[in-house]
Amino acid sequence: MGKKLRNVMLHMIGTVMTASLIFGNAVCVFAEETKREESTETVSDAEMTPNSEKLVSQKAPEVGLKEATLNKTDVLNSLVGVTRLFYNGEFSGKFVVNTEPYLEIYSADNAGSEVAGKIYPASVGVVEEWGPEWTKVSSGNVTGYISTKDISIGYDAEMLAKEIGHREVTVTAESLNIRQAADVGSDVVATAIQSEVFPVVESGEEWIQIDFGDGKGFVASEYVEENLNLDEAVSIAEEQAKAAADSAESAADPANGEKTGSAAASTTVSTPLSVSSDEVYLLACMVYVESGAEPYEGQLAVANVILNRVKDPRFDDTIAEVIYAPGQFPGAHNGVLDGVLYDGPSESCMRAAQEALAGVNNIGGYYYFNGYVDLSTVSEYLVIGGHTFYNY
Repeated sequence: MGKKLRNVMLHMIGTVMTASLIFGNAVCVFAEETKREESTETVSDAEMTPNSEKLVSQKAPEVGLKEATLNKTDVLNSLVGVTRLFYNGEFSGKFVVNTEPYLEIYSADNAGSEVAGKIYPASVGVVEEWGPEWTKVSSGNVTGYISTKDISIGYDAEMLAKEIGHREVTVTAESLNIRQAADVGSDVVATAIQSEVFPVVESGEEWIQIDFGDGKGFVASEYVEENLNLDEAVSIAEEQAKAAADSAESAADPANGEKTGSAAASTTVSTPLSVSSDEVYLLACMVYVESGAEPYEGQLAVANVILNRVKDPRFDDTIAEVIYAPGQFPGAHNGVLDGVLYDGPSESCMRAAQEALAGVNNIGGYYYFNGYVDLSTVSEYLVIGGHTFYNY
């Protein structure tokens, strides 16, 4: 058994010891009662009278210790419950808190010690060493002590997490249809790509209802990974650094909420690109396939990635050639784009395609985007919604 798990189980030892004492006392009392019954004066045959025979015949049958059914498992079950006693689930060795506005994690096992960090509601961590009054924990980059009475551990932690945690799904397929109802024959309302993350509205075995931004829809559970997300503690240094960064960002540009790896790209207007109505429609449909669940800024950005490629000699010369290029847009090859071409794109995706063709560009010269990007492999990037736009 690992060290951490042994430490967690320490909080059960007190209960087990108490239960053992209760069990021992119960058996002693039971034995005393039995002994008392066994020591009842027996009337000899010589002293038998009609009255004594009647009394003996009415005497209750004796019960021996061997017939006792009380055992330690029964006592423990009645005290802590079998589920908690033998719990070995996802939150074994973990704790969850949900105290407003936050709990302080101390550097030592007393409230007079230095505060190492704060842990906010709906947060999780690891139990390092349990104690009846103070428990040593780690969460995020914080390790310290927290009042034992304020945390839920093991089974109780799991129950609390299910009540307060935020469920999300991550798409594991290259592309995934989001349907209007929980049925493969239902209309496709949007399309998601691999690594995109959506909040869960309602879980299910075969279908999961999600919020995809423009509304709610259903995805097949076999093509997503569902997770229960909880926050972690923050150190005092991290909190101070974040406050300073937020202040600096607000002072620089209060309206800028985009995370950037270099200077944020501003919206510019360049020379319009003249194409046929079919190409406009194709571009809008591809924007819908890749970013139908994204905010409008994200849809405009995807349209501009495609047009940036059209304008760059390293890529193909037309919208169709760029979209259908091998290994670039999975939706163009697995039938998803065909479905959107048949049903039509959303109004916002059509507007994004038209504005991008009119010269409106909100990402500058980025040529690539994805839901997840290893930032150590790129030279610059810009995050809009659930997509990271980048160049090598």
